[in-house]
Amino acid sequence: MSYIQSLTVFLNVAEEGSFSAAAKKLELTQPTVSFHIDNLEKNFGCPLFIRTSKGVSLTIYGEKLYDTTRTINGLIAGTHQEIRAMAQGAAGRILLGASTIPADYILPTLVANFLKDHPGLKLSLVTGDSQTVFEKFTQGEIPIAVVGAKPAEHLSSHPLWHDTLVLAAHPDFAAYTQGPAQDWLLTLPFVLRKKSSGTARTALDALAHLNITAEQLNVIMEVGSNQAVKAAILTKIGVGFISVWAVTNELKSGQLISLPLPGPAIKRQFYAVSRQPLFPACLELFWQYLITQDTAPATLT
Repeated sequence: MSYIQSLTVFLNVAEEGSFSAAAKKLELTQPTVSFHIDNLEKNFGCPLFIRTSKGVSLTIYGEKLYDTTRTINGLIAGTHQEIRAMAQGAAGRILLGASTIPADYILPTLVANFLKDHPGLKLSLVTGDSQTVFEKFTQGEIPIAVVGAKPAEHLSSHPLWHDTLVLAAHPDFAAYTQGPAQDWLLTLPFVLRKKSSGTARTALDALAHLNITAEQLNVIMEVGSNQAVKAAILTKIGVGFISVWAVTNELKSGQLISLPLPGPAIKRQFYAVSRQPLFPACLELFWQYLITQDTAPATLT
């Protein structure tokens, strides 16, 4: 017999004050109740009850075991409630990875609204460039990730929001954009995100359509974040490709301008990727919420 079973019998004997009353309450035979108590007393090497003609009472050893057993029962009951809440999606911790644009400009509002509707949940956000976040996902560190590059077909993914990249610059650089773009692009100083960034890959793909390679650009600085790109552009260190999400206010105020490029706008899509099956239930709950959010990209007016 397990300790849990025996301790349950012990607790009922102590509270009922007799073997027969405990047996009736537990729907057991009295010999079975006696068997559990005898085993406990043998294992502890001491008497747990004082037996009289009127019933039983706890010895000093029994009182100690009674207190501990009540604590154990409380822990088991609390754990049962916690597991039920987790299974129902009412409790748990969500670990979410996201590349910098979604993490900085899109997800905070969405996450805040989600947590407002699910106050028992907690969420931790891991950020980095798309490649870094995706590597953490593939290594099993993150169950759900939002990245700016299309995942492999065999992964469970869902397209989310579109993003538009602009070639942002200080207004002083406007004078350098005369003639064919293929010419003046090679003369301007560039501030680029690291190549592991989805922004950098999308920008370089767009330049490739203009027959311009990364090696041909005058790259004077390579940085790890959109904020660093924006700061460098604002201080006239160079020009740089950046998400419109990150510079909407600066473009509206005239602090920055978008240099004109031939061809269609440079767009990319963010994707949500998950590791199935999603446990605990709060992960599946958040996944279903995430893939139904229709968040439009920032627009200029």
